[in-house]
Amino acid sequence: MIKKLIAIAMAAALSACAFSACSSGNDNPSASSQQSKASGTVQPQKAVQSTDNYRNFYQIFVYSFCDSNGDDVGDIPGIVSKLDYLNDGDPEKGDDLGIDGIWLTPIAKSVSYHKYSVEDYCSIDEEFGTMEDFEKLIAECKKRGINVITDLVVNHSSNRHEWFVKACEEINQGNPDGYAKYYHIVKEDDKTTGDKYYPIQGTDYYYEANFSDTMPELNLSNPDVRAEIKKIMKFWLDKGVAGFRLDAIKYYDTGGDDGKDFCKWITDTAHELKKDSYIIGENYSGTGQISDWYSTGIDSQFNFPMSSAIGDYVNTTRTRNVKKLYSTMQSWQKNIRSKNKNAIDSPFLSNHDMARSAAYLVGNLESEKLAAMLYMLSPGTPYIYYGEELGMLGSDKDNDGTYRLPMPWEGDEWDKILIPNTSVESAEDYIVTTVKDAQKDENSLFKTYQQLIKLKLQNPEIARGTITKVIETGENYAAGYVIEYDGKKVVIFCNADKTESFSGEISKSDCGYSGIAGQVTARSAGDSEQAKLEGSTLTVPPMTAVILR
Repeated sequence: MIKKLIAIAMAAALSACAFSACSSGNDNPSASSQQSKASGTVQPQKAVQSTDNYRNFYQIFVYSFCDSNGDDVGDIPGIVSKLDYLNDGDPEKGDDLGIDGIWLTPIAKSVSYHKYSVEDYCSIDEEFGTMEDFEKLIAECKKRGINVITDLVVNHSSNRHEWFVKACEEINQGNPDGYAKYYHIVKEDDKTTGDKYYPIQGTDYYYEANFSDTMPELNLSNPDVRAEIKKIMKFWLDKGVAGFRLDAIKYYDTGGDDGKDFCKWITDTAHELKKDSYIIGENYSGTGQISDWYSTGIDSQFNFPMSSAIGDYVNTTRTRNVKKLYSTMQSWQKNIRSKNKNAIDSPFLSNHDMARSAAYLVGNLESEKLAAMLYMLSPGTPYIYYGEELGMLGSDKDNDGTYRLPMPWEGDEWDKILIPNTSVESAEDYIVTTVKDAQKDENSLFKTYQQLIKLKLQNPEIARGTITKVIETGENYAAGYVIEYDGKKVVIFCNADKTESFSGEISKSDCGYSGIAGQVTARSAGDSEQAKLEGSTLTVPPMTAVILR
């Protein structure tokens, strides 16, 4: 039964138009035909490749993504071999996902499998390939319009790094003023409360290392350290990277450093080296601290409060309260842009340090699709963790190992690539589908991500716009918002009810829309219906979002 909302006073609420879904990313003719027959639709705009820093990023944990040489370790040539899956260079059609940004976890020399303990910042770890392999990756990504950013880990180095090895040698020689100044190396009485220290053998000195004794903290206030970091950034920018993901910026203040001052310095320096470079920070904190750090001028920060099992996106899939979510989104956007007018929010569901979203959504396909719709259609630059689009599972009982299991291209990888020291009785227990099967399945989560990305390329206002008004209907499960960019407006409207359609009046004169520009649904293909626009009455099926423009 369609729920009727009588005389919904949206005229004052609406000054723009925005929400959307679109035909299949593989240019499915049946979906396109259905859309053309739907009431009140308009011709979708052409999908246009992004040329700025508003992109749809894909996080690749390099060790686990694709092994090209049979040594059971993912590598850079493996990534190159799968680029056509991520983006084949044609945003209008194809079986690719359509992403236009890649974030690579650390690739520099390191004894650790995750490479966050860096021994040589201007190198490629031999497990992952060569510098020539990386240069080929950048060249192939450029052909497809993909920007690549790399992890830049400068809150600490490896204890095997030349700087630290020399620091320890000099300390043993009675010289605490050389490379020792690159780190937080102190005597007993100078230890700071709450930080972790380890002794330098044969001396009465200690070094600070909060993550591990193999990761000594760098002195980020030291001008010589900053000069070294500038050289490192220039090296990789000259290689063709588009920017950096800054690891653990909340810990930039260890050892008495001014963390925000350093964040401003590293952001300004990156922009000095490359004007349009993109800097995103990992600030695993609450809204207050994340908002405050935008005052440093940093381009983006991951939106942790909205992510994970207890974040706003997943909570909304459980409560269906999209009205509350959209109000939160509007407030958050206003907040961060008051600190930095150019702030780019970065929504996500999960990453390499947390349980996968499919695990805490209990493998429910409709919930996974709804969560994808909610975060991918939020303003900003979203991040998809590799395999998220396949519904890959991973529990927390085995710690990081099950967050970082191999990408199931055809399924046989699961007997090979496994994270060291990971106890997984049967890795196949965590596989839901393979890439090969998901690309053929019109009802797959992959197809939903594909649709969402194409929809955003067709409607650039979604990522870049300002939310000017939340549209309330009197029902928590049905709401929308007006978003404006470059003088254009769209309405993003979602009905999150599981079973019933929504119908209500939306004033055309206040919105200025011509019709429905697209639709995406969390329901299975057999249960899906088309949204309808008859006059100014919008009817939206269950678990469906539409874009009016």
